[in-house]
Amino acid sequence: MALVVQKYGGSSVSDLTRVKQVARRVAATRRSGDKVVVVVSAMGSTTDELTAMAHRIAKNPQRRELDMLLTAGERQTMALLSLAIMELGFEAVSLTGSQVGIITDQYHSDARIQEVRGDRLREALRRGRIPIVAGFQGVSLDREVTTLGRGGSDVTAVALAAVLGAARCELNKDVEGVFTENPNEFKDLKPVLEIGFRELSELAGSGSEVIHPRACALAEKYSVPLVIRSSFSRKRGTAVKKTGRLEKAFVRAITHDHELVRVTLLCVPRKDRCVHQVVTRLAEARVPLLLFSHGLAHDGRFDLSYVLPGEFAQQGAGILKRIAKTVGAEGVEVDDKLCSVSVVGPGVGSDAEILTGTLEALHRIGAHLSAFSTSETRLTAFLDRKDLRTAVAALLGRFRLRR
Repeated sequence: MALVVQKYGGSSVSDLTRVKQVARRVAATRRSGDKVVVVVSAMGSTTDELTAMAHRIAKNPQRRELDMLLTAGERQTMALLSLAIMELGFEAVSLTGSQVGIITDQYHSDARIQEVRGDRLREALRRGRIPIVAGFQGVSLDREVTTLGRGGSDVTAVALAAVLGAARCELNKDVEGVFTENPNEFKDLKPVLEIGFRELSELAGSGSEVIHPRACALAEKYSVPLVIRSSFSRKRGTAVKKTGRLEKAFVRAITHDHELVRVTLLCVPRKDRCVHQVVTRLAEARVPLLLFSHGLAHDGRFDLSYVLPGEFAQQGAGILKRIAKTVGAEGVEVDDKLCSVSVVGPGVGSDAEILTGTLEALHRIGAHLSAFSTSETRLTAFLDRKDLRTAVAALLGRFRLRR
């Protein structure tokens, strides 16, 4: 008898009909002889609706109160799913993040898990119950309710799978696994049946929404076997596991990020700890830094450019504009029409043929590259947003990633 952790996203439980469908899937897993722990997100667009309500009440909602509000969405789902499973003749129990013992730091709206105690989970499993856990949430050591950030239910599921020693963690979504690009935006894509943790992490960090980047990092760290599959079909989905690189480098998939912003501090005087001040300030505010470039010095001054995710554009630009005065910049330039396209696969970052093919494909469509970055498993081009779809199409064709 294996232990399986199953996570169901918001689209999987968007209404009562789908909640009942998920209950039947969970019951079928239990009938097969496996123990199962279920992690759920809020129903459909509940989180967005609650966030919008908060902003109609307050211009800048206090993060503690926002966390208290948003965790209500997952609580609603867990209780309804628990009831639906009980109607099928199985014992189930709904548990919040705090009841499970998911201990986080004290940073509201983007907390990090410090510990998972899991005593009530183990007790429920020992008694033959099916625990239904509210994803996306935890509690700090000073007993404050916290949330793990957008997509945090993936993180919850992987963390529980790691602590419980689960045989696998199934992430059930509205797509049938990983594809060579986003199947909701591009047609005739090839499915990716197997992928390594590092490649999946690169996809997640470069704009793919198939898994939360922190969930992928946790799964790799604790060797949690992952399966990414659809809630609405029985197809096998994508297996995520450790892979060796015995084969020639190849492109596994393409991903993109629609909205990025580049903020440049112009003509910054050379002084000690200048870059340190800026990067530290962004990190303290939990603003992710995707790319940093340091211009060549002219007359003792240089430009500093920072590429940030679009969702952090206003916050990040505000921080950089304020610190511009501190570091003595002559001005600030903001480019809010930036996007990125990434080529991901084993060894792509050190393969001359793939690098040349990527640049030639982008050159043929007339795309201007604002910046370019690489890692062992990723090549990323930063370009104007207007060139995004043609760039992705060109790369899908160049590397034969369509059916």
